[in-house]
Amino acid sequence: MSFLDAFWAESMKVRHAVIFWISLAAACIFPILFALIAAGTIGTNMPVPVESNLTWFTAQLELLIAVGGLIGFGFVFSWIFGREYSDGTVTDLLALPVSREHIVSAKLAVGAVWCGMLAVLVYGVGCLVIKLLHLDGVNLGAVVHSFWKYGFNTLMVISLSVPAAFIASIGRGYLSPLGFVILTIVIAQLSSIFGVDIYFPWAIPGLFSGAAGEATFAKLGMFNLILPFLMGLVGSVAVLIWWRYADHT
Repeated sequence: MSFLDAFWAESMKVRHAVIFWISLAAACIFPILFALIAAGTIGTNMPVPVESNLTWFTAQLELLIAVGGLIGFGFVFSWIFGREYSDGTVTDLLALPVSREHIVSAKLAVGAVWCGMLAVLVYGVGCLVIKLLHLDGVNLGAVVHSFWKYGFNTLMVISLSVPAAFIASIGRGYLSPLGFVILTIVIAQLSSIFGVDIYFPWAIPGLFSGAAGEATFAKLGMFNLILPFLMGLVGSVAVLIWWRYADHT
């Protein structure tokens, strides 16, 4: 059984899961709300300034992915790996004639594709709605140009969510990785107080989105931007080693 076979099997599990369709629905709701706020239809009494243009709107989507993505994507990887333990199917899965490396790689790949689909859906639905609402500065060229930063932020958040798969494996369920995700978000907030946020990987996406201001964004160098991907690599290797050598009985 090859990697492609394992990938197809894992994708079928996801497609037939209710949580997958719920996540797609949630990915449509948030950009619509932001678009209505930008258009002034709702949220007229918000304490923060709102601008009816593409720049403000895409900035909100970047912030949504940077913060909300850590929770949502973290849950995706937690579910993909943790459900095998919660449902008691892990021993049956490992008994199949397929290497554990292929099983884990397929799960990680399906999780990354799932998260990527959610991110593209958020951006696509959002841009479609603001186009229909006739916001300022909305055209195909501007939308494509603004997508690169959003896309890079998405890749960082996906990478930072991979360690949740390892925590789900050693914790044998959902609760441990979800607690881990919440803890990283809390520490990311605290790191800004002590001025070390540019060195804490889970704080980088928020800083890259410009949530902390242009001054902090300007401090991000190549080393800082590599940190999230390094965490993704460490998480991938860790979960591969765990599934390869740990006792799953």
